[in-house]
Amino acid sequence: MTITSHTAIGMVAAPMLVAIASLIGKRWGVAAGGWFIALPLISGPIVLTYALERGAAFAAQACLGALLAVVSLCAFALAYAWSARRVGWAGSSALACGAFLASSWALQQLRVPSIGWAFLVACAALAIALRLMPPASSLVRGGRPAVWELPVRIALAASLVWALAAISSAAGPRVSGLLTPFPITSLILVAFIHRHERVEAVSQYLRGLLKGLFSFAIFVIVVGVAIGSWTIAATFLVATIATLAFHAGVWHWVQQQLSEPRIFSA
Repeated sequence: MTITSHTAIGMVAAPMLVAIASLIGKRWGVAAGGWFIALPLISGPIVLTYALERGAAFAAQACLGALLAVVSLCAFALAYAWSARRVGWAGSSALACGAFLASSWALQQLRVPSIGWAFLVACAALAIALRLMPPASSLVRGGRPAVWELPVRIALAASLVWALAAISSAAGPRVSGLLTPFPITSLILVAFIHRHERVEAVSQYLRGLLKGLFSFAIFVIVVGVAIGSWTIAATFLVATIATLAFHAGVWHWVQQQLSEPRIFSA
């Protein structure tokens, strides 16, 4: 497989995000790591390359697919959070990935009339998923990982990006959009959290992720609506500003809900 520009972006950005989110989780709690990972720091540049290389129409279709993929991310989060209460990290990872892929396949059969409807579907799915998540009673801060763990997380992230690109290299815009937000970084982080922390930490991380995905949806809807009318530079600038402003509000929301007495892991 030749390394395309969006594959190269993912292979560089995903390991960096894993490293940064691991440090954020250690400093501010695992929910903060999930909140950070939800930013479109991989999918945003990939959609930008679609716009530059394949045109505004392709990028707009990919945005529609990316919004629908939020439903699959909700399925991933719910499957992992609930299965983690009964099975280990490997079984939970397999079930969560299966839920994501099954949901993505089902979404291929769905015909949404416009990107506005896709945005509403994404927001409704996030709201429902947050209500269905298992409770997490206390804030858990990520423990200090072993010396070997961070390099392993980084290598896994780069390898998974390459493997996903190899599978989807021949896909059209809709499939590309659906697979763009495949939870590579979240899969790695939540599996390590599950391996080292209490089950409550898994729920907190995934709740932070789901809340942060509202910001992801804001970015995608702005790009999807504006990409055909505005210049590419203006589109992505406005989308970035709107996303960062909204994400700051989400962080306040996360902090408010975790303001109870905190219990930190060793």
